[in-house]
Amino acid sequence: MRKKSVVLLAFLVVFVLALTACGERPETRQTPGGQAETPNASGEPSENSDFAYEGYIVNLEDGRILVTDTVERDFSDNGGARHFYGAVWFSNAGSGLEIGQRVQVWVDEGIAESYPGQGKASRVEVIEAPKPDGAELTEAEAIRKALEASEPAGMFPPAVKEVEYEGDAGQWKIELAQNGEAQTVVVEVADKP
Repeated sequence: MRKKSVVLLAFLVVFVLALTACGERPETRQTPGGQAETPNASGEPSENSDFAYEGYIVNLEDGRILVTDTVERDFSDNGGARHFYGAVWFSNAGSGLEIGQRVQVWVDEGIAESYPGQGKASRVEVIEAPKPDGAELTEAEAIRKALEASEPAGMFPPAVKEVEYEGDAGQWKIELAQNGEAQTVVVEVADKP
């Protein structure tokens, strides 16, 4: 009987944590029509930092974007994954967005409790990374090439864990991870197109 109580208590804790993590998030400013916004002239995100989600676009499908976290979380203490990367499909993201871009997303309403989560964007802002000296590709272009390579095949959704440009070698190193897995894949992308 005591074992059932412990299992039930653990289940309730996990359930409450899941509800809290995926619950409604406050809406901030909405752009007309929910179109994507570009960053300010300096390439930095706007001063309003009340966005709900930040990560890399790893897929585009039917007018939606799939954005994955870059930060690994450990939920093993409460029965969850040790290597967890959040992922959310956002509808109403606007046009002009591309796989590989780092974005901040403001949410209209909440995010559905699924994996990947699902939500409606009220605003999407692209965070442009400065192009390293001597590089031909942008960070977004290098990530897009890494995601198209054979190494991450079968990863869904892939999380962009780290991006590094090695100027002396003329290449990018993109570290990709999959939710729940400890092992990552490093994809080397030649900088010259």
